[in-house]
Amino acid sequence: GEVREIFVRLRGTLPAGRHEFGIGASSEGTVYTEGMWLIEYPHIRPQRLYRSSAMYLQAVPIAVPKSLVVAYVTGVSDAVAPALRQLDIATTVLEPSELPLLDLSRYTTVVIGPRAYESSAELRAFNPRLLEWVRAGGTLVVQYGQYEMAAPGTMPFPISLRRPAARVTLEEAPVRVIDPSARVLTWPNRITEADWGAWVQERALYMPTEIDPRYAAPLAMNDPDEEENRGAILTAPLGKGRYVYTTLSLFRQIPGGVPGSVRLMVNLLSAGVAIP
Repeated sequence: GEVREIFVRLRGTLPAGRHEFGIGASSEGTVYTEGMWLIEYPHIRPQRLYRSSAMYLQAVPIAVPKSLVVAYVTGVSDAVAPALRQLDIATTVLEPSELPLLDLSRYTTVVIGPRAYESSAELRAFNPRLLEWVRAGGTLVVQYGQYEMAAPGTMPFPISLRRPAARVTLEEAPVRVIDPSARVLTWPNRITEADWGAWVQERALYMPTEIDPRYAAPLAMNDPDEEENRGAILTAPLGKGRYVYTTLSLFRQIPGGVPGSVRLMVNLLSAGVAIP
C-alpha cells in the first residue's frame, strides 16, 4: 500500500527511430509493468484505468545551430516550446504583454504559436514592433492562423484565404518540392521525402489561396481531387531580417514525435541565422 517516487536517468546514444522503455516491479518471480488508477464517484459505476509503466523516445538525427536563441509566444493548444528545449535550444517562453518591455536583440528568432494572433489582442497591438525587429535583422516564424492572418498589417505582405479555407487533410498527401535549393529545406537539415512520412491527422490547415509574389513558396501539396496549394511555407526577406509563415500542422506533429517535423522546425527557426 505504499507510494514511492523513483527517478531514473538514462544516458547514451540511440540509433534513429522509436525506442520504448519502461519500469517493472518484481515480486516473487513476477514482473509487474502496469499501473492502475480508480475513477470513483457516487453517481457512476467505479472504473479502473490501466496504463503500461512505459514511454517512448523518438531518436532523430538533427543539426541545430549553436547560435540559435529563441523567444516563443505560445499559441492555442501549443506544446512546441518544450520540444525545442529538449533539443537544447535556448528557448524563452513569453507572454504577449512582455513584448514591448523586452530587448529582442538578445534573440535570433521569435516564434509565434498557432492562432496566437486570434487569441491575443496584445499580440496584434504589438505586431508592428515585431516587424520592425525583423527589419533590423531578426527572424520571425509565425505558425498558422485563421482569417485574422489576412488582416492588413498582420503579415508584411498580403495573403487571402477562401471560405472555407484550404486544407490538406490527408496526412500522407504527396509533398512536391518547387524549389529544392530553398534554404528552409536544405540547412541545417536537408529535408527529404522521408521527413514527410508518419505525419498524423493532417498536413496543413487554413492555407492561403492568394499569395503576394514577394513570398517564396518552396512547397506544393493538396488533397486528392483538390487544386494545388503552395501556402504551406512562405518566406520573405524583410529589411535585414527574414519573415517565415507556415500553415503546416507542426503543433500536432512535434508533440506526436514525428521526426521530420522537428527537423523542419529547426530549419525554419534558422532561416535568418548566418551559415558558418
